[in-house]
Amino acid sequence: MMKRWLIYVLSASTVWGGTILAVFAHPDDESVVAPLLAKYAAEGHTVHLVTLTAGDKGVQPHANIPAGPPLAAVRAKELACSVQALRLSGHTLGDFSDQGFCIGWDAQPMNKAADLVRKVIDEVRPEVVITWGPDGGTGHQDHRAASNITTQAFQQRGLLKHHPKKLYYVAFPEQPGEDSFASGRQISMEFVTTEIDGSKYLKQAADSIRCHKSQWTEDRMAANIRRWEERKGRVYLRLAMSSLGMPAKKEKDVFEGVRRGK
Repeated sequence: MMKRWLIYVLSASTVWGGTILAVFAHPDDESVVAPLLAKYAAEGHTVHLVTLTAGDKGVQPHANIPAGPPLAAVRAKELACSVQALRLSGHTLGDFSDQGFCIGWDAQPMNKAADLVRKVIDEVRPEVVITWGPDGGTGHQDHRAASNITTQAFQQRGLLKHHPKKLYYVAFPEQPGEDSFASGRQISMEFVTTEIDGSKYLKQAADSIRCHKSQWTEDRMAANIRRWEERKGRVYLRLAMSSLGMPAKKEKDVFEGVRRGK
């Protein structure tokens, strides 16, 4: 009996757990990679979400919530609901202004946001960082700013105590005829480096989507959930930077090359 117990302990101690940091602009942005986040969280990895703004200007007619603190408070609760639905390890909500990163020549908001991302990187110590691509997915200025901010923080290694191995951009591969919210901003499949199978985590993704009632009507939520079902939970990424070199073939795991230093 003692031998079996020792074998179990030794086996459990060999289980490897990595850390992912996802950085986005608004509450509900995490929905674009929801199956991926849920998958790695369920597999025992640490998954931390940074949301730079509370989306306090994202007024939607159906919700009838005024911009400013009232909407920010509601969206913060919705974000917490989403984090719980995806079973994430934790999240950081920034206090930056919604739609306030790109005003004239003032770079201070973006530099301060990069400081926040660096702070979280040093605290959470991720191997992998995921954010919007330069197109911002939908073209939103805050999405594009989040991409720039995260890239700036990742590549300025001298300002970091911890150095993540990989930076990924969310990718929407070209799929002619698909009714996608990213239509017109899709990229060629030849630039997609990574495809993650999140098919087992569609329920968690759907539960996350349903948290954001201030942003989406019931019909819109149903459409978003249906889109994930049609894609079978597949999440596409583009490896933007890597201290491990670029993959020779398409990755199926964001920790490829990272696990045990391989």
